[in-house]
Amino acid sequence: MATRAFEIKIKDADINAIRKTFKNMDQIAQDDMNRAANQIAVEAASAVGSALQATPQGQAIARSIKVSTGSKTPFFTVGGSTVKLKNGTPVGAIALGVEFGSYQDRPRKRKGKSTDYVGYRQFQPRSPREGRGNAGYFIFPTLKALQPEITKRWVQEVDRIRREWRERI
Repeated sequence: MATRAFEIKIKDADINAIRKTFKNMDQIAQDDMNRAANQIAVEAASAVGSALQATPQGQAIARSIKVSTGSKTPFFTVGGSTVKLKNGTPVGAIALGVEFGSYQDRPRKRKGKSTDYVGYRQFQPRSPREGRGNAGYFIFPTLKALQPEITKRWVQEVDRIRREWRERI
């Protein structure tokens, strides 16, 4: 039997409508949705953390990943100011440079001095353009590959919880 692959696309307005619907459900349904979204976010954050292990800077950024426990949608943050590098720099200050790279050939001023200092060499070269931005090296490609599975699992959990809730009322 042949099967066709398909992609589930959900608009932000639909996600917000689903989240508002959960506010009208009982506490059991809300807690179930929080747990399901948290589990999906933990798995996605783990995959992103694994991708970031490729560089020492990425390893520091991977330690800064935090999963939200109170969200009804899979949500996690990367970066911030609590995790620091050995020199005291917060990983949030370098997260975008590690993810997207930097221009290596552009002269820039360093603390108001001459422009003979070129680029930000501690990062990889700027990642290639993709769509309205850049492709990225670690976080964005990983999430782009996981997005269909994340969306599919989240929709399945919403549907399961909705069915269980309807049986209770």
